[in-house]
Amino acid sequence: MTAGPVTGVLTVPRRAALAAISALVAAASLVSFAESYRGLFLWASRHGLHGTWAVLWPLQVDVFIAVGELALFVGLADRWPPRSRAAAWTVTVLGLAVSVAGNVGHVAGHSLTVRTTAAVPPLAAAAALAVGLGVLKRVVGAHPEAVPAPVPERTSRAPSGAAPGTGANRARARSGSNGRAQPGTRAPVTPETAELAFAPVLAEGTVPSLRAVRRELHVGTERAREIRDHLTELTTART
Repeated sequence: MTAGPVTGVLTVPRRAALAAISALVAAASLVSFAESYRGLFLWASRHGLHGTWAVLWPLQVDVFIAVGELALFVGLADRWPPRSRAAAWTVTVLGLAVSVAGNVGHVAGHSLTVRTTAAVPPLAAAAALAVGLGVLKRVVGAHPEAVPAPVPERTSRAPSGAAPGTGANRARARSGSNGRAQPGTRAPVTPETAELAFAPVLAEGTVPSLRAVRRELHVGTERAREIRDHLTELTTART
């Protein structure tokens, strides 16, 4: 489970650190893409392209590194299935490979140190994007959607023979004796919350529908889809 955001005396230093990370990643990305663009421009100029065509040619390569990594970030955030993320991985890896080949290919000498130096810009650009998007994903994940967490009476009723204090009984105890959330209480919807709310359904080996998750937990479509995916994985593991 993702940890919550830092509060208290560390709030200001945390914001300063995030601002510094953003500035450094942006600077590293700009410098790396600029250096990579220069190498690819020299490659195009020495292989039959001139003028505007030589200027535009590098954009056909490095843009796929940026687009591929952004697609991977969206795929992770939205929990795309592995097959859907494979296309983004393919675009990123192929774009990076072509960029490295072009940057190394324009070097006249055959020294290993010179060729390694020429290969650094596209690799650094890809690494900077990966680090920046990874930090962004974790920062966003540290702020779960704050919604009321009522546990409806019909879903908080434990299955026959269930031991007291387990599953939905704990949910009933947390929300009050009548199975309703106490007035004024708000809590983030977590995987544990969903497991408690749908304990009777999960005990039967079934997964609630997307509409049922939205209605019972009062979440949006995207969050409901994430919760249902978690419940599906949990049910599959149990069987």
